[in-house]
Amino acid sequence: MPKVFVEPIGITLTVDEQENLLDGLVRAQIDIPTDCAGRGTCGKCLVRLGAGELTAPTERELKRIPEKLRAEGWRLACQAYPRSARVSIEVRGTAGQRRILTTSKLTHGASHPAVCTRRVQLEAPTLADKRSDLERLDQGLGGVEVPLHVLQELPATLRDGKWKVTATCYGKRVIDVHPGERERECYGVAVDIGTSKVIAYLFDLRAGALIDQEAVENPQMRYGEDVISRIAHAAQHNETALLAAAVRDGINANLKALYERQDIHVNHVCDMTVVGNTAMHHLALGLSPVGLGQAPFAPAAAEPLTLRASELGIDMNPDGGVHFPPPIAGFVGSDALAVVAATHLAGKKKPSMAIDIGTNTEIALAHDGRVTVTSCASGPAFEGYQIRNGMKAVAGAIERVKITPDGEATEIVTIAGAEPIGICGSGVVDLLAGLVHAGVVDKSGRMQLDHPRVRKGEEGNEYLVTEGPHGDIVFTQHDVRSLQLAKGAIHAGWELLMASLEVPLEQLDTVYIAGAFGNYLDLSAAQYLGLFPPVETKRVAFVGNAAGVGAQMALIDARARKRMARLRDRIEFLDLATDKRFLDVFSSRLGFASD
Repeated sequence: MPKVFVEPIGITLTVDEQENLLDGLVRAQIDIPTDCAGRGTCGKCLVRLGAGELTAPTERELKRIPEKLRAEGWRLACQAYPRSARVSIEVRGTAGQRRILTTSKLTHGASHPAVCTRRVQLEAPTLADKRSDLERLDQGLGGVEVPLHVLQELPATLRDGKWKVTATCYGKRVIDVHPGERERECYGVAVDIGTSKVIAYLFDLRAGALIDQEAVENPQMRYGEDVISRIAHAAQHNETALLAAAVRDGINANLKALYERQDIHVNHVCDMTVVGNTAMHHLALGLSPVGLGQAPFAPAAAEPLTLRASELGIDMNPDGGVHFPPPIAGFVGSDALAVVAATHLAGKKKPSMAIDIGTNTEIALAHDGRVTVTSCASGPAFEGYQIRNGMKAVAGAIERVKITPDGEATEIVTIAGAEPIGICGSGVVDLLAGLVHAGVVDKSGRMQLDHPRVRKGEEGNEYLVTEGPHGDIVFTQHDVRSLQLAKGAIHAGWELLMASLEVPLEQLDTVYIAGAFGNYLDLSAAQYLGLFPPVETKRVAFVGNAAGVGAQMALIDARARKRMARLRDRIEFLDLATDKRFLDVFSSRLGFASD
């Protein structure tokens, strides 16, 4: 079979002649941009042929790759197959480490963990008292569950400690027992599984204090950059277990880094909480997400779940607990519940809203004792995906751009100050708002060809933003339409939510903007496009990773888990898919308002 040498990584793959380069790269767990699941429509899985032969370019490649790049040897990995015994390729450098937001301005509250350390003095056996060691421990601790590995060590432990022991318990389950009285290190980890990232927060459970945090890209990215692609992959290829293993690899990668940095033994991490959207929740548990891919979008499980770490393959104390707060609905997950909990939305005396924009935007509104949430299928456009030169937030992504009144792109800022190779979500919002404001894109969303920076492209009109090392970076008419659909859905979502709870705009007290994408947005540009309600700046609070804070609350306070479960039961869900008002409101919000 052909050998494929991959630069700049420097590894060699064996790729079957019937296997395209993308399949080989994914199988080798090499991250490469793609958001069309290998169908050749996104044009992002670019590789450059260095040596050897590949199959001839397909029609999709001729359409998606500019002639200049084709002349330089660039191909789409999903369309190219090896045709010689040895092939050398270069992977385009847009698969670097994403800028990941881990912080928040919110707080997690006081500590009351599910894990406790108990010291107990037991009576030694006598001729008159021949109770077993297990019975003595069980009675001394008031009735407990003792795993086999603890039982196997129990006789020696009791006698070494002269019948005085220190037991670490997770609820009624004994995690371990040590002889004598000793201070037991006890840690927990709160995990936020996002579509694009996995964040882990390490806590000292006794003190309720955050010690460290770590984040990695979600390893599932290699199977698609949005939830829908991954659900389709799991359904079509029957690879739920593979996707589950990938996200657990992400969790374990975070844990490994934390353990090494803090010099912590794996058995001293005894508790974990995990939040995520409903698809991530299912895949982390190894549950098939097939029900989420079609109406009525019913989840496989929507109850609080607590499992042993050993059941999930998580690198922590095998008898420690891994708690999953419940998702709210098919496309409103436990991460949205965590945002509602972290912002204390349900307790607000005045109408308040929380918005977390992503591939699937969740919006929650609290008013007069009610909390209602909705979910908007906003698509990945505002995260830079399905945009002609869109990309994730890595070095070289344009994150800020100013459009002058005459429609010129100035003050272009890239992440890490690198040469521009694409546009991430915050840059896309700046760009669209500026072009509309300058009249380069009219109120209906049509790009005006009479502007000097607008030209005819392979897919219609396109605006030249700047030149980059991989060619021109453009913003196309198709990009505008994709963004219009996304912003129309989001605008309709918060507008219908306010109408359902009869909250006039002037009475909306606070709007919390949660999540990484929202944190980096320019508020004036976002409000100009209609992404957020047009309230005063002082009434908008950017709260960072609120979902992570909700996970932390559930980690350090076992009572918070019960409160979140009760909160979930009282939250109402506004289903836009069946709401008769949605289509009219959505259609009316596709355009751009006049200045």
